[in-house]
Amino acid sequence: MGKLVEVRVLSPAPTYKSPCARQRRQPLTRKDFHVLTTSVERLEGNKVKLTVTIPAAEVEKSVEAAYKTLGSKYKVPGFRPGKAPRPVLDNMLGREYILGEATEHAVNSSYPKALDAEELRPIEPPVMDELDTVEPGVDYTYIAEIDVRPELTLSSIEGLTVALPPREATEADIELQIDMARERFATLEPVEDRGAADDDFVLLSFTGTVGGESYEGNVVDKYLYEMGRGMMPAEFDAGLVGAKAGDEPVIEFEIPDTTSNPEFAGKMARFEVTVHEVKAKKLPELDDEFAANAGGFDSYAEMVEDMRNRINVQKSASWDQLKEREARRVLAERLEGDIPEAMVRSRQNQMERDFMGMLEQREMTLQQYLAQSGVELEQFTADIAEQAEISVREELALEALFRQLGYEVTEEDVDAELATVSQSSDETPEQARARWEELGLMAIVHEQIQHTKASQWLFENVEVTLRPDAADEEAADTDAAADEAGESESEE
Repeated sequence: MGKLVEVRVLSPAPTYKSPCARQRRQPLTRKDFHVLTTSVERLEGNKVKLTVTIPAAEVEKSVEAAYKTLGSKYKVPGFRPGKAPRPVLDNMLGREYILGEATEHAVNSSYPKALDAEELRPIEPPVMDELDTVEPGVDYTYIAEIDVRPELTLSSIEGLTVALPPREATEADIELQIDMARERFATLEPVEDRGAADDDFVLLSFTGTVGGESYEGNVVDKYLYEMGRGMMPAEFDAGLVGAKAGDEPVIEFEIPDTTSNPEFAGKMARFEVTVHEVKAKKLPELDDEFAANAGGFDSYAEMVEDMRNRINVQKSASWDQLKEREARRVLAERLEGDIPEAMVRSRQNQMERDFMGMLEQREMTLQQYLAQSGVELEQFTADIAEQAEISVREELALEALFRQLGYEVTEEDVDAELATVSQSSDETPEQARARWEELGLMAIVHEQIQHTKASQWLFENVEVTLRPDAADEEAADTDAAADEAGESESEE
């Protein structure tokens, strides 16, 4: 037996992103792996011991590859690159060193194929004891201890229910669109018979101080300020209520701790204000003239019908995606068992790399993004970690559903998936299969098919109940407030 060497095992499964929607991954049959002999022993938890034996003929290929690579890498006097005989390279580099390189080649080239042969999906690099070096003409065996994707279970798949908003446009949806259009075409008219109130526009000037001192931008001249929009603290708006043109109110209040400027928190603010004019917003009437101005419609009824059709198209496009997301969420809630932290860590790292790549395309740094979005780095990292945990949980739930339904991945499924994958490249499906098998990545294709089949069953079998969408809830709150106000007036 040769000298013990340390072998760096390459990752067998880079992230695979299929162009197919709602798909994800899993493994191959043993065909085409007859050159390897493999066996698996299940250990505690989600650990397995994988034993791989490489036949002598395949070992010789790795030895040949090592001599060829090193012969091309190093200059040997009197020989062209890659043409030096083995004995010459043995004397120059040392036979043990060359066989060590051959061992690394043998393990790295066989390990992904062994994983596919045994349908294993590791979640971390394997643990291997120090390996013996290969010997030409002799079978070679190595053992790897691997943490693999766990096969968890679902508490039940009966009675899966999701609550979704209506798929078609509701009256509240249409009212919301109409209100937005009216806001765009609103006009401002001077108010003379009353003081300023919420939603009015006040043309004002002021000089402000904080803690008795001026600050940058503390002097404002004839600015049209909209009340009730939160542009200034509520105390400022309250100080303007009832003011008329020519009034000069002085507004004072303590700045709350929630201010966006921590230096001002807890200090007294003082504003000496001059009111030049008060204006009220006038919304257009809901008539044919408004419809013509807003969108060139012949009538108000035509505008409403156009809005309904547009909303229906938008909702229909997003409703199926929402249904699938919610269905995955409720399924994942029924997943039983622990999720390996290594899977979540790996997914989090991948999501962070993808996000950084997106920022790079936008020519933006992470610091710039955080500043723009007002998010601290710690919160950003926590959010990504939470999303990673959800993503992994949902994938494992789909795989558990696939097993619980008794589904299988057929060769027809694999052919169809590879045909889809090859459409995005210059490869034929046969070439794609050969390449993926050579790289030991067919397990990913199988896993993708598992997720697809489980997702399709889930989409077709989850029960949908309707719930009010945001527009309906807002309309209901408005109606309730109006009813309450009406009752109060009646009591008075």
